[in-house]
Amino acid sequence: MQGAVSVGSWLAGMPAGPVLGAVLSALDMNAVSDDFVVDVLQACARQRAHVEGLYTAAVATVVQRAAAVGSEQYAPDEVRAALTLSRNRARTECDFAQILCLELPAVHAAMVAGLIDRDRAMVFTHYLAGLPEELVAAVIARVLPIAPGLTTGQLRARILKLIITVEPDRAEDQYEQALADRMVVGYLDSAGTATITATGLPPDEAAAATERIAKLALAAKRAGHRGRIDQLRADIFLRLLDGRFHHLTRAQMIAALLAETSPPNPVDTEPGVEEPAEAVAEVVGRVSGIEVRARLDTLAGLNNLPGELPGWGSILGSVARRAAGRQHSGQWRWVVTDTDGYLMAEGITRRRPTTSPPGYRAEGGIVELAIPATALARLTKDPPRAWATVITDIATQYQRARERNPAGKLDSQPGRRHPTSALRRYTQIRDRTCTAPGCRRSAVQSELDHTYDVQHGGPTTTTNLAPACAHDHGLKHRGGWKVTQPKAGHFRWKSPLGRVYPTRGDPITDPDPPPF
Repeated sequence: MQGAVSVGSWLAGMPAGPVLGAVLSALDMNAVSDDFVVDVLQACARQRAHVEGLYTAAVATVVQRAAAVGSEQYAPDEVRAALTLSRNRARTECDFAQILCLELPAVHAAMVAGLIDRDRAMVFTHYLAGLPEELVAAVIARVLPIAPGLTTGQLRARILKLIITVEPDRAEDQYEQALADRMVVGYLDSAGTATITATGLPPDEAAAATERIAKLALAAKRAGHRGRIDQLRADIFLRLLDGRFHHLTRAQMIAALLAETSPPNPVDTEPGVEEPAEAVAEVVGRVSGIEVRARLDTLAGLNNLPGELPGWGSILGSVARRAAGRQHSGQWRWVVTDTDGYLMAEGITRRRPTTSPPGYRAEGGIVELAIPATALARLTKDPPRAWATVITDIATQYQRARERNPAGKLDSQPGRRHPTSALRRYTQIRDRTCTAPGCRRSAVQSELDHTYDVQHGGPTTTTNLAPACAHDHGLKHRGGWKVTQPKAGHFRWKSPLGRVYPTRGDPITDPDPPPF
């Protein structure tokens, strides 16, 4: 075991390359103690990224040499034959290798150094291929240094947000082209079942569609449906598309689902799931509300900074404005942030802008209007006419919040089992997502967890509450992970092997982008 300790301590700082490869090849995993097994895992990941970087360079070299002595069009077939790949897979491998090695050498160098793996490198090639050199250089300078600490989902979000921020016109053109190329594809998978995929959809409309399916599935489950929730979502998706639910009300859809899997005897339903016919009559085509986040000045049309659909990612400013307009009857949350982009004060406004109504309005939903305190002061002096009442209301509420201690009121009932709606909202806004490492599940769609369990005396306060998705809630309670909250909004997740992962919600607002 003493030898394992020595090897483990070496591995933690050993760079990827031939020496690390030799050490790992000679290592007996069974002799590695729990204290260092994670170091071995991380070292293997660095070495794998290094080898994949060398492999990618070899693919690019083969393509270049095959093109030089033959035909550029058929150069990937050299790789196809050598590696026994399908044509499409070979084309994908060759395109990735050429973009990475020829257009993004800094990203490739990071891969060879073992800093980022193939999946993260592919995110860079997907978003940066074909962009102007100065924009590519700016994105790489900003994002590549922090890429090793981001999941691929977080990396995609950072790169896309930066592209939209710096080049909104180009992003708008790419968005419109992708919309023009939208399609639905159906195919059989290896098990003989079918897959339906739609691409090139407006993200806010796609989010509303999936939200409607999720709500219908949850209602059917609560009404007694015996299927799993994922099965229900798939069933509802198919029935909405194939016409079986055409012109059916919400209650009739749920009844139809129950009839397919339940015996003919009546099924008692929860309140709100199925009511008398006159109470549940519903207009066909009602759109489910969604959560939309954007800066207040963006929604007011003063800039085109990106908005966000939580769980989906960054969206164009124009899409955020349209999506927010459709949530007219939903809950509109205002958020004022400090110079670092973190929460200072929040609340609800019932004011709405006097802009033209959208083509349709959604049922419910949440709109988060975020604004730095300095920007709010400027807006208050000269607000856009259509947004004047909204901005005035937010400024008035913010001034009142500054004159008192918001946390004092929120924490006034620590003995409650469940948080008040105000405390729930505050926590959701502060933490943004599930607080587990790398999780991007929206706080609104997560469960609210007591960091120190309430059954052991944990209080229901801002310093002891945090969003946790269903999986990570179970990770804490059944998976052996420990969570502490040393400071409100700052978390430390400790794994069963003793590794500690500090987390904190992303800033609500970003600094204004510098000129490029």
